[in-house]
Amino acid sequence: KKGGMMKKVVLFSVFLLFGLYSLYGMSVSDIVKEMNLRYNKIMERSNGIRITQTIKSIMDDSEISSSQTIWKKDRKYRIETISQMELEEEKTKNTILFDGNNIWFVSPFVGITMLPKDEPMLQGFFDDFTKLLPPNSIITGDEKIDNEDCFVIETPDKAEVPLKRIWISKSRFIPLKATGMLKNELITLIFDDYKRIEGIWGIPYKTVTTLRDETICISTIEKVETGVEIPNELFDVKLR
Repeated sequence: KKGGMMKKVVLFSVFLLFGLYSLYGMSVSDIVKEMNLRYNKIMERSNGIRITQTIKSIMDDSEISSSQTIWKKDRKYRIETISQMELEEEKTKNTILFDGNNIWFVSPFVGITMLPKDEPMLQGFFDDFTKLLPPNSIITGDEKIDNEDCFVIETPDKAEVPLKRIWISKSRFIPLKATGMLKNELITLIFDDYKRIEGIWGIPYKTVTTLRDETICISTIEKVETGVEIPNELFDVKLR
């Protein structure tokens, strides 16, 4: 049960490496277009991207550290997570990959599993903010996050998206905070320490996830490499 919770927390944190005209001067559609435009420019200029990060998961006063490597090429991606446990590396490595059509989960314990269509990572939370912020989302206000003005956007109650309220920077068009529900508990993600990739504000180098106001996960990016030669075979589940 705890392993399932931790898996969802890690997915929540990754989904997010790579999210109606109103009184606020922009519509949600305008904001999403701007976010996608900037993301697409990063991918076009970067060619292949490799990201390495560390993840510290905290549950019941115990901590588990993991190392994670993410490869991104066009719409395809591969995420390898290795837990720092007293086991052989291959026994603790889990892989999630999107081959352009389906998302797969590969584990030494369960083998190869196609993630169901209601999984949060379905078809591009990683690279299409329209999936994160549906067209019928609304801007409900504006707030400051660390002295930065943000749009506060709420997604429809019936929308099958993992996060229900998202704070988007008005100047940089990047998410700084998000909240949602995980097994009827409030989960909050804080995205911090953004750095530029190819001249564009890219990804947060630090993401802190809290559940019931208790920190349960901290992700810290160690390195971002662009222009990486990534063979297509890396995204083939048969050649995992």
